[in-house]
Amino acid sequence: MTPREELENLAKLDQGMTPQTRGRKFEEWLNRLLAAEGMFPRTSFRPAGEEIDGSFMHEGRFHLVEAKWWKDQVPASAIYQFKGKVDGKLVGTIGIFISMAEYSPDAVDALRVGKNLNVLLFDRDDVFAAATHGFGNVLRHKLRLAAELGEVFVPYVATIKPSDKPLTVVVEGMRDELFIRGIAENLLSRGIKTRRLTVIQSQGSMGLANVALAASESRVGPVVIFTDLASAAEQLPDAVMYVAGRLEGVIAGPWSERWLGFASKREAKSTMRPNELRVRAAQIDIEELTEKDNHFQKLVRLLSD
Repeated sequence: MTPREELENLAKLDQGMTPQTRGRKFEEWLNRLLAAEGMFPRTSFRPAGEEIDGSFMHEGRFHLVEAKWWKDQVPASAIYQFKGKVDGKLVGTIGIFISMAEYSPDAVDALRVGKNLNVLLFDRDDVFAAATHGFGNVLRHKLRLAAELGEVFVPYVATIKPSDKPLTVVVEGMRDELFIRGIAENLLSRGIKTRRLTVIQSQGSMGLANVALAASESRVGPVVIFTDLASAAEQLPDAVMYVAGRLEGVIAGPWSERWLGFASKREAKSTMRPNELRVRAAQIDIEELTEKDNHFQKLVRLLSD
């Protein structure tokens, strides 16, 4: 079983575990990953008056690590506490804080404005990327940007490039586009290469068919219509469905309800800012939703290289 498969199995069993069991199994998985990459991990140890989850060696330097799998967001206090441990060690020591839960905004900002940047943050997507591409590769990316930009929290997805195979997606508006791009980021973070996307907004469901037909004539590669309205596919003219070899068809979500769990599309628009929507789409459980929803399965298939 690959490290990613082990992590996915652990994530699926998450709800049935106590926090202590979940945390212990996560630390065990992480130590196996680090050991497999020759990083000489050391499990939990207790210097005088404190406890540290572990340490490891990367490219000749030792790093301290804190690994958490909590239900709630990681507060600033947890980051401060770990940073205090790192501050008291050899000059140049770097701390790696790993969390399978989200970080609170104030926790990240607190590190960014600190005078001494010696802690880097890994989130859930970074952990899955490490399971796929190697912990060392993800860490190297983060260390470089921390040195060049002073940034302690940079997603590894930024280093994974889409393929050269094009795909044009015609959507109704901005929020549909943000959702599509969030799903593409989600796939990249899991090591799944996506097509080179062009997203065209038709500014309403009435223009979907004509915009898609025009795109199929002028674009290289397949064209797909994506809409949040389940009834839109029935309203589109039959001509859309048989542009020979160019139009993949229609995917009718509706993503705001079935895929993001809102009571209605109206609620999604009124309670979620655009950037939050993209982030939430990037955090969807791809594997679980693919198994449950044929429309989502088709979307993932089309976006993937």
